[in-house]
Amino acid sequence: MRASRVMTFARYEIRRAVARKKVLALVALTILLDTAPYYALAASHTSIVPAPLHPYLWIVGVFVPQAFFLQFIALLIAAGSMSEEYEQGTAEVLLSKPVSRDEYFFGKYLGGYVLLVAIVVLNALLSIASATFVFGPQTSLEILPLTLLAQAFSSLVFFSFAFMVGELMRRSSLSYILSSAVFFTSQILGIYLNLIYSLTGGDIYKIANLYLPTSPVDSLPLLLTEPSFPSTVLTLFRFGGATPVESSIVLSATLIAAYALSAVVIALAYFGRADVAKRVT
Repeated sequence: MRASRVMTFARYEIRRAVARKKVLALVALTILLDTAPYYALAASHTSIVPAPLHPYLWIVGVFVPQAFFLQFIALLIAAGSMSEEYEQGTAEVLLSKPVSRDEYFFGKYLGGYVLLVAIVVLNALLSIASATFVFGPQTSLEILPLTLLAQAFSSLVFFSFAFMVGELMRRSSLSYILSSAVFFTSQILGIYLNLIYSLTGGDIYKIANLYLPTSPVDSLPLLLTEPSFPSTVLTLFRFGGATPVESSIVLSATLIAAYALSAVVIALAYFGRADVAKRVT
């Protein structure tokens, strides 16, 4: 497997994904979500956010989208990565060239993931810029690199899962539906398990919640960064429901790696053995 060929497919995947109107729409939505709330909050002249918290308002735009919006973007980018190539008949053309399946597979995976990381970074930069322009200079930005690293790593779970489903199903619409269904089911099930645990105190419900794929994804960035902020600032993390489910950084990171790696291995194994159809209709 040649790195140059992997990078060629990665660049191809980025260009292909950017050309899709749905990805551009997501970028536009990212810009809207990271700017409009700050300006609306300032225009309303509300005192819901005390002045001492204004230098930390970038936290809201960076962390609130972690649990839902960034994961949904990961699903939309990855679910069509492999499946759309089969539907358009381009998979056979690309693999008829002097390239290996591994180069094709990892190039498309890497290209899609680079695009996802770019949107994660864009989300953070727009949030900081908007908060700075509206509420003044922001502080504690030295924690941002660790935050972005944690968010990018956490996004591997549903990116890898949707990538796997796209390869297994080879139908883009079915891949989007199934991937989204698993994501939303995990989110909703986590809410119910947490509620049942609070009512009954049964440890089995708490343990089950910890091992849902959404739990470590939502928790890791918060667990890594919250200790760096004053206790008075933690209310901003809860704004919009950004709350860690896990209590262990090691467990969260291990679960994320295990879920993502399992999905990639399954997808690669199936891709290596299955026939490449001329065109899926």
